Amino acid sequence: MKLAPRGLTAFVHILTGTLLLAVILCAGCRPVASPAVRPASGSMQLAEGDRILVLAPHPDDEVLGAGGVLREAVRRGLPTRVVFLTNGDSNEWSFLAYRKRPVIRPRAVLAMGTMRGQEALAATAALGVPARDVSLLGYPDYGTLAIWRAHWGGRPPDRGRLTRARAVPYPTAFRPGAPYKGEEILADLETILRDFKPTRIFVSHPADHHPDHAALYLFTRVALWDLQGEITATVHPFLVHYPGWPRTQGLPGQELSPPDRLLAGFHWQSRDLDPEAVTAKRLALAAHRTQYGYSTSRLLPFVRPNELYGDLTVPVLAAGDGAVDLQGLTVRRVRDRLEIEMELQEPLTEGSTVSLSALGYRPDVPFAAMPKLEVRIEPHVWTVRDQRKLLPRTAAWGGAQDRKLVARIPLASLNDPRRLFLQVRTGSRRSELGQTPWWIVELGPGTAEQRAAVGAREVRGTAQR
Repeated sequence: MKLAPRGLTAFVHILTGTLLLAVILCAGCRPVASPAVRPASGSMQLAEGDRILVLAPHPDDEVLGAGGVLREAVRRGLPTRVVFLTNGDSNEWSFLAYRKRPVIRPRAVLAMGTMRGQEALAATAALGVPARDVSLLGYPDYGTLAIWRAHWGGRPPDRGRLTRARAVPYPTAFRPGAPYKGEEILADLETILRDFKPTRIFVSHPADHHPDHAALYLFTRVALWDLQGEITATVHPFLVHYPGWPRTQGLPGQELSPPDRLLAGFHWQSRDLDPEAVTAKRLALAAHRTQYGYSTSRLLPFVRPNELYGDLTVPVLAAGDGAVDLQGLTVRRVRDRLEIEMELQEPLTEGSTVSLSALGYRPDVPFAAMPKLEVRIEPHVWTVRDQRKLLPRTAAWGGAQDRKLVARIPLASLNDPRRLFLQVRTGSRRSELGQTPWWIVELGPGTAEQRAAVGAREVRGTAQR
């Protein structure tokens, strides 16, 4: 976890944009100042024979999301592994607070990234996890969702925001020198999954508003699909960054509960912690010294008598099978195209944008080779890009009519996927203001596939006669 503003100028731009454009945010994207909470609907318990893998976007997220799980797993002798996607090397404000001076030069930033890696080892050791079972991948802090969107295949590696590196710069990382590209992250995760063979994976949440948190969930999903038949694991996503959550009123002793806006579309489970586990979690969190002193008030609300996990419920959408509703984002399959609609609070105004991300998955095509579309909609125009490459407007269509967002995407533009990732973001040309969770939709056989299947059955029947 980290809060990483981009300086006073950026803050002013964001604040100004928020005041001018917040009224156009879609209902599914709208931040809520203090969302209501309800208890989780089920409980989650570790079992004998479990193998526990915790995937954390940054050092400290392993404690926030699964500190109690790690402590219990170690105490029960269950195999345990912790993996960090980044070294958390892009939080210049916490570095300033810790060092009492600006930390902006790449070499100094890398030194802080190394320190945060050492803090990760200290925190996991406090929970009983030895250093040999901890890995830091070293990918760019605050940059992995950009990699997810636009750095695959022939695209160049991404560049670290403060380190300026284009490859993993840490000599003690899992794979030093790995380029900042999507297939490299995916390869590392798949190697770890194959080697460790987890039965439970605790990972960041698809509704999390921090880009690295969302990205790690998405990469993990693709890795598990690639390894279907080899790895069978239950995924337990934990939420960290969400507007107005967790509540800070009523502490201590109040259980962590899911935000009301994330009840639909997710299955939530809670896991109780005894007082000793709560204390151990607080002590492990304090081992992240560069973060604890800077943002104690943001971290301690996660030290509760329970830990909370909620994964997506994934709908199946077949041709002519009606529609699926994803918290107001409606997806239909009409013949061989997708039709997507969402209600906006106000008509789209000049200077405002709505962006729809659509990425497909199919098991017979490497994910790096699959299209990764973004349909960007402004009041009088739309554009379609694949990894930032501008495509003909026939690749997809998008518009905002009155207060309704509408987009149509031929499935051929997504290379006829079997699964689909979707997200909508609203904002201005300078900043993002709101977002939906990343959703997953399973796509059943399409019209052409159904005709082919019928033809194949008829041929087999004729041959048998």
